[in-house]
Amino acid sequence: MTRAVIITSYLEYPLDIPALIGPEDYLVCLDGGYDIALAHGLTPDLLIGDFDSMESDLPGDAPFQVRTFPPEKDYTDLELAFRILDPARFPRLLVIGGLGGRLDQTAVNLQMLARYTAPPEGAKATAAGGQAASGGSAGGQAASGGSAGGQDAPAFAGIDILDGRNHAFVIHGDGTGPDEDPVLHLIPAEEDSYLSLLPLTEKCRGVSLQGTRYPLEEAVLERGASLGISNEFQAGQAALSLREGSLLVMISGA
Repeated sequence: MTRAVIITSYLEYPLDIPALIGPEDYLVCLDGGYDIALAHGLTPDLLIGDFDSMESDLPGDAPFQVRTFPPEKDYTDLELAFRILDPARFPRLLVIGGLGGRLDQTAVNLQMLARYTAPPEGAKATAAGGQAASGGSAGGQAASGGSAGGQDAPAFAGIDILDGRNHAFVIHGDGTGPDEDPVLHLIPAEEDSYLSLLPLTEKCRGVSLQGTRYPLEEAVLERGASLGISNEFQAGQAALSLREGSLLVMISGA
């Protein structure tokens, strides 16, 4: 078992959820995500939330773990899941939903992709997130903490978030210098989709991108500028590398 799949309470663009979940995946539902799971004939391994958005009744003898939290809490349900799941057991996570709807929720969800995948300070990152070079995909007991993803925040090898139209993940600079070969992240082309790169740090340096209509070579992308938006796949996959900074990668249907 290497991956946890998280179904959030909100899914703007529907998709075939059962097709995304393998027999070894650990299924986590957040509040109303339990309704979505039931609608697809799925039973979670873990249910988290204050249950203010869940319409279904919990069975009295639920065959899964339930973690109940008060509405007045410091973290969203998704961040609670990130803090509960152990990255040593589930290094990769797939988040279904959590995009669209309330802008504040979408914004923080995308920011958390960076916070909860950040490598320890000074460490070189490896291919992670999305369909990166290493491939693969990523709950359990409470995480042991650590500072990699922020104070007391666990760091996962990769987190993907998607709905029926959008797919996003974050890559971090690998720390290589100009005389070193950077880590390549291979991103399979998705039909009728745009590929966009959005810096989450002030600057992302050493951005190279091949296999797209608008390639980049050791480029510098600045936060707040739109240079990396609305690229197009020109081959079966794009090859992306980054030397410094944190980059949000988004694949969005046209």
